[in-house]
This record gives sequence, structure tokens and C-alpha cells, in this order.
Amino acid sequence: MKRKLLYLFVVFAVVTSSLFQPSQVEAQATKVYWDGILMVPGQVGKIKVVKPINLWKRTSNGLVFEKILKPGEQYRVYRYDNLYGGQYGLGGGMYITKMAGYVEYKTPSKSKLKELENAQGGTPSVGNPSSNLFPKEAIPNLSIGKVAAQAITQIAPGVRKKLIDIDGAVGPQKLFVIDYDGKTSNIQMKAELAKDQIIGFETTSSQANSVPQNDSYHVVAGVNGDYFDKQGQPVDLMMIDGTIVSTPQTALSDLAVLGITTKGKAIIGAPQVAMSLSVNGKSYPINSVNRKRLANHLVVYTRDFAPTTNTNELGTEVRVKIDSGKLNGGETLVGTVTEIISGAGNAALNPNEIILSGHHFASDFLQGITVGDQIQIATKFTPAEWNDVRESVSGRYHLVKNGALQTIKVAGVAPRTAVGVRKDGSLFTAVVDGRTTGSKGLTLQNTAKLMKDLGANYAMTFDGGGSSTIVVRELGNNKVTVANNPSDGYERSVANSLLFVSTYKTGPVATIAPASDVVEVFQGASYTNLSVPVKGIDQYMNPVAISGSGKVTSSILTNSNGKQVVNAKPGTYAGMVNYEGKTTNIQLRVTNTLDSIKASESSLQVAKGQTVQLSVSGMKNGQAVLTDASAFTWTSSVGKVQANGKYTAPNKDGIGTITVKYGSKSLSIPIIIGDVPPTILESFNKGILNYEATSDRANNVTVSSVVNDRDGSKAIKLAYDFKNTTGTSGAYINAKTNLTISTPLKKVGMWVKGDGKGNWLRSQVVDASGKTVQLDFDKNVTWTDWRFVTAEVPAGLSYPLKMDLPVRYMQTENAKKANGEIIIDDIQAIYKD
Repeated sequence: MKRKLLYLFVVFAVVTSSLFQPSQVEAQATKVYWDGILMVPGQVGKIKVVKPINLWKRTSNGLVFEKILKPGEQYRVYRYDNLYGGQYGLGGGMYITKMAGYVEYKTPSKSKLKELENAQGGTPSVGNPSSNLFPKEAIPNLSIGKVAAQAITQIAPGVRKKLIDIDGAVGPQKLFVIDYDGKTSNIQMKAELAKDQIIGFETTSSQANSVPQNDSYHVVAGVNGDYFDKQGQPVDLMMIDGTIVSTPQTALSDLAVLGITTKGKAIIGAPQVAMSLSVNGKSYPINSVNRKRLANHLVVYTRDFAPTTNTNELGTEVRVKIDSGKLNGGETLVGTVTEIISGAGNAALNPNEIILSGHHFASDFLQGITVGDQIQIATKFTPAEWNDVRESVSGRYHLVKNGALQTIKVAGVAPRTAVGVRKDGSLFTAVVDGRTTGSKGLTLQNTAKLMKDLGANYAMTFDGGGSSTIVVRELGNNKVTVANNPSDGYERSVANSLLFVSTYKTGPVATIAPASDVVEVFQGASYTNLSVPVKGIDQYMNPVAISGSGKVTSSILTNSNGKQVVNAKPGTYAGMVNYEGKTTNIQLRVTNTLDSIKASESSLQVAKGQTVQLSVSGMKNGQAVLTDASAFTWTSSVGKVQANGKYTAPNKDGIGTITVKYGSKSLSIPIIIGDVPPTILESFNKGILNYEATSDRANNVTVSSVVNDRDGSKAIKLAYDFKNTTGTSGAYINAKTNLTISTPLKKVGMWVKGDGKGNWLRSQVVDASGKTVQLDFDKNVTWTDWRFVTAEVPAGLSYPLKMDLPVRYMQTENAKKANGEIIIDDIQAIYKD
């Protein structure tokens, strides 16, 4: 009795805690109340009970009754879905069914939700995040075509992956978008460099996965970045962690750079950078950072460049230990000279040091520096807002400026990578696949239209073509993987990348993520414990290790004899995955489309009245995806076949066909019942218009209709002349319209009046797969009377068979070459030994 009371108390506590338990919100700096109740993160509404109503718990076996809720009781609501006629989720796996007149449901205003978010410091909701893993958004209206499908996954708080299929004017397009709302805390935009140095290449996924990660630092997505030269050097400005990694080289009028400020604001523009070196009261302009040293240039080299400066001996290089500051517009780098190197070049580059490398006039200036001197490097950007930039990646073409579509007069359709910033501060990257039948790619002008349609106030391109790559940490995974299909057929190594980073600390399992948010099932099929592999994720979409599969449930799955039967027409329906009490939404895509149907037996021979169980498999992409016999439609031309594929033969001999159908595919299974007499394939009684004589290495060959002296019926005569020929000679009766054998047979038989010349008698058939088979009747025709001859038909052929050469009469030995004639009658199929 104590255990029962304890259980009921626990159930009540789980439910009421979703509305009243204060510990869930104690950490809030500011408590938010709505309609007289304290709100908690993850809450989307509340329920008030009007009439007594059941409280249900969802389990892997369906709904389990818990208790009856009383009028006046109120509960927080964390989710709503369409399962079981529509239910409100109260947390802890508890649900109330939506019933008019029994409950009142209210939702807080947008301002109240915003107030709750602000009270949490921008922290995402901690209720039941599973309902938000696959959010819905309005379908965008695009100039380049009509959106055919859109799928969205929340991959981190404030960060969404969007896969959009477009029916474009020039063909299909596949669009991949990473969208960051620009305001969610603990999300950062970071620039990453291939192999952690300017000179070199590395794939985008490798760049992302090589970043040191821990339970509070997670790379969740990324795209390829700047254009690059043959050494892998990004063409223009790049900054990492507040330090200039490379200065721009493109003319200011064509320069396009994405920058991220200290507060995470994204800006797109064409910044001009001015740098100067000051030492001993003198100053000198710096030409570049981590670029090739040209005539009279002063270059700053950092360890981000390469192991060495790669310079020649025609200059001076000064080694400086960094004391404070960085190479950016908000700081002054201060350092102490530790070494002067003249006439050597190629100085080693070490961490926490820089090399000042000068040629000619710049070299002369550096010669005035001595060990121990203190140097300063000042950096200023124009416009001034770039002085606050700490991360930057460059591209090439401005697509949208201050909301205005730009005109780009560059021809060519190709894969594209672009980045855009909206007025509200949100940032998104877009990758369009190209150069395939599934996705054509875009011109730069159409890329500009796309970015504007997606809301960009400013937009620019990153490198495109075979470089276009988007990587995503899929739900439950520890590393990113490539999400698109790069046009090279593999992921290209590039110079740098732009990464999306989440710094939310990994917590306990909050929900589960299915391996795929769509499960394909077949109309009418039955499944035993339909399940999908699942992975654990916390409230911030960080992976948490679990192992196993979750059971799939849905209103379209009807329980029958311990199995789940798909009781719906083709379409997409709501479902749920349950794993150890944790649930998430999923979609079930019902289909009736197969590539083919394959039977365990290509033909059937049974006794009269015999019952046999037939089995077939529905094939798709080379795999058997449907094996439930009851899912198929069965018919038979003879005997009876049940809906589950069980066949009963009639009590008489015969030949028939069992037909299996599913969707648009069908399969015919020939069946022989009892002792079936041979079937005459050709009697020649209607003439020989369907036949002609052909030959190899013969002087002459003809066919003619004759009245045979065996039974007085018509037959066909084959006359030939092989005299004085060399090699294998053949005289053939060719069927203009092939004889068809639909039912599997044991032998082919025919009556033959021989000519005693010792020739080889054969037939030729072709099976349904295109395989050519020779049937041998006799290798040495020595008789001159009528004889019935047979040829064995190999097992395993695909039916129907086509007999294109009913008679092949051949001689392989030159010494036996002669002329003569044979008569053929009643070619027949023999089904029994």
C-alpha cells in the first residue's frame, strides 16, 4: 500500500511541478509572472481544467492512464503535437488530450516570452527541447524559383540548418542555409585557417573538427571562406581572435569582407587598413601582414604565416617579442626587439613573436633598430566601425548593399557560397550546389537575388565552384560532416572557413534525436517494434552519449497481432520516437513505390490441391525493404491465393500465373499443377510465313512448307549446302516473331526427320535478362527416319524465354561438309521429366 501511495504521489509531483515547483526557476535573476503564475523556461502556454479529464503518460507501448484531473487545476504546457488526436505536453511524459469544453488553453504574448528570455540572459528554454528540434517556418518567396520542400533543424540555440529544394527556371536547385539569429548568447562566429597557417590547404570539415573542443566549446556548423592562390593563401583580409592574419590585396573598389565585432555584431564592407611601426621616436608605414615581401616593403610576419618568412637574403629582419596588444584597430601592439638579422632572410616564426621584414628603404629603416628597443605597431581601419572587428573572412563580390540589389556582370552558372546580414543583426550563410542534374547552380546575379529574398540587407560571396561546402554537426554527433554535395565529387581543400561555435556547457540528456527525422514506411506493411537509432542531446543540442533505438509510434500505425500495421495512404504523417521515457517528434513518410518485386521462387510446381506459402520482397536501391506478404496484392489465374500469399492449387492439372502487385510494380510467378501435358509452341500447320532461312558459311539454305509423312500434317523443311566450305557451317530456321515460353519448363522437344549427315542439331533461346542459351538435341544426327528429340533447359533462367532460332543445324568438321535436308514438326514445351 505504501508503494502504491508513493507512486501516486510521484505522478502528482511530476505533473504539478511543471506549474508550481520553484526549484526549476530559482536561478532566475528576475522572476517572470504571467496570469498569476510563475513562468519557467520552455513553457509555451498553460492549461486550465474545466471538466474532469484523463491524464495520460506516453510510453513505448502507447498511452497509459495515470489519473483524472479535476476542474480548476492548472498546468504548464511545454509542447503540443497532433498525436492521439492532439495532445498538450505537461512535462515528465505526461499529456492531456485536446477536447473542446474540457480544457482551456492559453499562450503568453510575444512580449511576455521576450521578458522571460531576457530574464534568462538570452539562455534557451530548458523545458522539453524535443518539440523545437525541427521547427517550422514560412516558406520563402524566391525570385529564382518555387520552393518545393523545406526542412529545418535546430542545431544549437539560435542556430538553424535549413535544406530547401527549389524548382528553378533553369532546373532544380538545392539550397543549404545556416541561420544564426544574431542575439542568442553563447553563440560565436569564428574564422579558421587551414592547417593554422596562411600557406596551406585543408578541407572545411577538417578545419572545423581540428578546433580543440570540450564540453563548453562546440563547433556546430561552418562554410568555406575566401578565394585563395596556388599556395593556399587567402586573397584578402582575415582576422582571428582579434589579430590580423592577412591584410587585403584587392583594390578597395572590389574588396568584400565579413567582420564580427567584439559584441558579436556582423558587418559586411570594404575596410581600408593603415598600419605603422614606431620605434625610437621614428615611424615607418607597414605595407602588409603575412604577404610576400616586395620591393621597398615592410611586412609583419606572424606564426600564422608559416614556419618561416620565406624571404630571400636581400633585406633585414627584426625579431620582436610581443609584450602586449594585438594587430587590430582597437589595440597597439607593443614589443621588445630580441634579434637583428641582416642578409639572411627566411627567419623562423615562433609563437608570441613577430618578424619585421624589410627590403631596400624599409631595410634601411630597420637597420637603425637595436636589440632591446621597444617597438609599437598602430592599426587603424576605415570606416571606424572596423576597429572593433575581431574575426573576419573575405570574399569577392558584393551582392546586396544597404538593401539594394547589386548588378554583377559576370557570366556563368556554378555552385555558390554566400553570406548575408539582415537588418535585425541576424547572419546566414547559403550554399547552392551546382553542376549536377539535381542542382544546376546559379549565376552571381541570381545569387544576389536569392540573398536579398532571404532577407539580406548586406551580402557578399565567399569562394564558389568546387570549393562550395557547408558542414554541420548533426543532432547527436560530436563532429561536423559535409551536408551538401560538392561539385568535384569530394570535399575540396580550401584556405579558410567561417565557423559557428556554441559555448553552452553540455548538460544531462534532455531529449533524443533520431538518426533521421523522417522514417520511410510502406503502405499496408506490418512491422515488429518499428524503431530508429537515436542519440542523446542536452537542452542546448549538445551530444550526450546513449546507445540504442527508440520505438516509433503514430496514429497511422495500427496494432494487430503484436505488430504495427501502416494504415494510411502515401503521404507524410506525424509520429513520435520513445527511448527510455524520452520522446521526440518524427515524421513517417508512407510510400508505395518500389524498384521491383522479387520472389523467393521464380516459378512453382505443385501437386493438385496442394497448399504452399509464397514469399516475396519489395526491392529498393538494391535492398529488400518490404517482406510482409500481406502488404502485397495477390491474384491467381488458377486456384486460390490468400491476402497473405498462401496459395492453394485446384484439384486438376493445369498451368497458370500468380500475380503479385504493390503500387505500380507487379510480378508474375508461373505455376504448374499436377501432370501437365506438353504445350505445342509451333505446329507449322498455319504456314511458315513467320520463318526464314539464315546461315553461316553455307553455299545455300532454304526453308519450305511440306506435308510430312509422319501424321499427314504440315511441317517445315530446312535444305542446306555446306560442300567445300571451311570452319563451322550453320543452317538456321529464324523466327521473325520469337516463340514465347512463359511457364518454366524442363525440356524443349520436337519431331525431326533426319538426313543421316552427322550434323549438330540445336535451338537458341534468350531469357528475360537477355542471356542467350543454346539447347542441344543431338550432336550427331545419324538417323534418316522420324524421331522425337528433346533438349534440357537449364534451371535458373528468367522467364519468359524467347526462342529466336528454333533450329540450328551445324557442322564443325570440314571433312563432313555435305548438302541435305531435314524436316521439323511440333516444337513443344515439356514441363515434367
